[in-house]
Amino acid sequence: MKFMLLPYEAPEDFALRDNPAKFDAFMGEWYAFGAAMRENAIYDAGNALEPPATATVVSVRDGVRTVEDGPYPDAKEQLGGFCIIDVPDMAAAQEWAAKCPAVKNGFVDVRAVPYLDDGEAP
Repeated sequence: MKFMLLPYEAPEDFALRDNPAKFDAFMGEWYAFGAAMRENAIYDAGNALEPPATATVVSVRDGVRTVEDGPYPDAKEQLGGFCIIDVPDMAAAQEWAAKCPAVKNGFVDVRAVPYLDDGEAP
């Protein structure tokens, strides 16, 4: 079954992306995590996202579209990217989420992606 790992990173971790002196060590953990998923043949897709300040929030109320600069999360952590993995069940997906570097200062949201398996959308 396919699962999406959504790593939410702490603001200080996002800042490391712009710090050349610390970038290699920070990304080294992410590269190792990606390599482990590929070596275990569970990696399907994934990518980093641009910093949260580049996000927008879109809503439609009473037929009027509103676009606001974002993000507006309930937590200080921000979505940093995504990975789609193919593992047997939620327990296995949670095991991989626990290996994600984002869990040190943030968290990883784990979601099943059922329509990627059968190709049919709801």
